[in-house]
Amino acid sequence: MMKWGEQMATIYDFPTNYEAKLLEATQLMEKGYTDQAICLLEDFLEIVTDIKIEYEIKKQLITCYMLKREFETCEQLILEIKQKNGLDLIVAAHDILVTMFQNPKIQIETKQEEYTKQLGLNLLTRKNLIELTYHLKGYYEEYWCRGIEKKLQVLIEEQGFEMQLMVLSDLQGVDSEFLGLYQDRFELIINQCKSPIIKTMLFELLAKKGIPCSVTYQTEETYLQLQTTEDNLKEFYQHLNQAIKSLYQSDLSEETMQLLHQHLIFFYQFLFPFVKEVDEKEVINQLAKFLLGVEVLLSDDNHRGVKAQTNADIICKMSQYMLSLSSLM
Repeated sequence: MMKWGEQMATIYDFPTNYEAKLLEATQLMEKGYTDQAICLLEDFLEIVTDIKIEYEIKKQLITCYMLKREFETCEQLILEIKQKNGLDLIVAAHDILVTMFQNPKIQIETKQEEYTKQLGLNLLTRKNLIELTYHLKGYYEEYWCRGIEKKLQVLIEEQGFEMQLMVLSDLQGVDSEFLGLYQDRFELIINQCKSPIIKTMLFELLAKKGIPCSVTYQTEETYLQLQTTEDNLKEFYQHLNQAIKSLYQSDLSEETMQLLHQHLIFFYQFLFPFVKEVDEKEVINQLAKFLLGVEVLLSDDNHRGVKAQTNADIICKMSQYMLSLSSLM
C-alpha cells in the first residue's frame, strides 16, 4: 500500500517540476547535448499523466529532433499532438517547416491555409504563424550552420582519425543542398588534407552528395586533377571489390578476413586514385604478412614474373600505409 507521504509526492510532482525539466532540457540543447536532452524528456514523458504537460514535453522533443534533422520523428510527434487536439501555432509552424525542409519545391501556402482553417486564424494571427515559421527556420538553419562549421574545423585541424571518421559519418546525413553551401570550403580542405585515407573518404562524400570540387593528386611521377564525381570512383570501387572478392576466396578464418577486409578498404583509400597499379592478390598477401605475419599465397602462377616486378612496389606502399595509419591512430 502507498504511504501518505509517497502519495502526496506523486500528486505534487508534475505541476511543480515539469518546467524545471523543460529548462534542464533546454540548457542541455544549448550546450550541444541534444541526445541527452531527448533521453531526459522521453524518460519524463513516460511518467507524465497531465495531457497539457505531455504536449509541452512533446513540443520540446520536436525542437530536439529538428536540431538533429530527424524530420520523420518530428512528423510523428506532430501527428500525436494533433490527434489529441493539442494543435497550436508552434506545432503548426513546425509542421510547415518539416514540409519546407523535406520538400523545398512544394508550395507551403497550402499548409498555411490548412492551419488557418484548423486554428481559426484571422489576418493578424495568420501573419503571426508565417512570421513564427520563418523565425524558427532561421534559428534551425543557424544552428545547423554552426554545427557544420565545427565539423569542418575538425577536418581542417585533423583532430584525430576517429574524430574525423565521426565527422564524415555525420556529414553523410546532411542534405546535399545544405552541404553545397560549403563547396569552396570543402575544396580547400580536401586539397590541404594530409591523410590520403581521409582525403579519399572526403572525395567519396562529395561525389555522393554531388558537390563538384577539383582535387589535385601528385606523386614523384604523376600530377592528376580529378573532379569529385561518382564516375571518377568507378575504377576505385571495381578494384576494391575485386580485392574483397579475392580475400573471401581464401581459406583464412572469418575473424582474420574481417580484419583484412577493413584494412583492404583503408589501403585502397590510401592508394586512390592510383589503384590500378597494384595487384589485389599481392595486396592481400602483403597485408597478411604486415598485420598478422601469415602467408596467404593468393598469387597466380601464370603471372609470377610480372608480380615479382610489382611486389617491391607493393611492399613500399604497404610500409607507407602502415606508417600513415600509425600516425593517424
